Amino acid sequence: MNSEILAPVRHGLVMAILALIFGALWAGFLAAQHTSLHGGFEAQLESKQASIEQQESMHHSHADNENSNHMHATNEEHTHTGSLAGDAMQRLLRGHIHFMGLGVLSTALLLVTAFTSLKPYWKKALGWSFGIGALAYPPAWILMGFRTVTLGSEAAEASVMWLFMPAVGLLLLSMGSLLIVLLIEWCGCQKGTLLSRLFSN
Repeated sequence: MNSEILAPVRHGLVMAILALIFGALWAGFLAAQHTSLHGGFEAQLESKQASIEQQESMHHSHADNENSNHMHATNEEHTHTGSLAGDAMQRLLRGHIHFMGLGVLSTALLLVTAFTSLKPYWKKALGWSFGIGALAYPPAWILMGFRTVTLGSEAAEASVMWLFMPAVGLLLLSMGSLLIVLLIEWCGCQKGTLLSRLFSN
């Protein structure tokens, strides 16, 4: 394969391969520290529940007891696995899954991008958007996992939306743009005057 073909997307391929490496390293870390991590989450959960019970025990009047019951109800968190600690571990695992999946996906789509007739600077732009998206999305799951027990499932999810949304946006924009490019090339419309700034002759 001619190295010049890959030149415009090489930086994106490097980031995609880094995502694969991070995914493999994170899987190794989870395997080695699974018991320690789960035990730590369980300890956090027990500490959180003890703190709530201590606050409830401080209320003595009937009105205070009603407020306490309301507080207890609001602290009953929705979980996917039946336990906040289990949810936390599941989210950490998803960080690995998404690192690997997006690393492979970005690598494949950047190779497709390299062989399109897009001008080099547009290929470079797609290289950045695919690469950054592949590297930014999985850490959001990992950060959410570490925050699940202390914040609760829904609050932990909300706390990483600042990272989730841009990463998802970049990936969707990249895939949508590549799809449009392929459709334009398929119908032979890239030779038109209006698209001359996008495609090489």
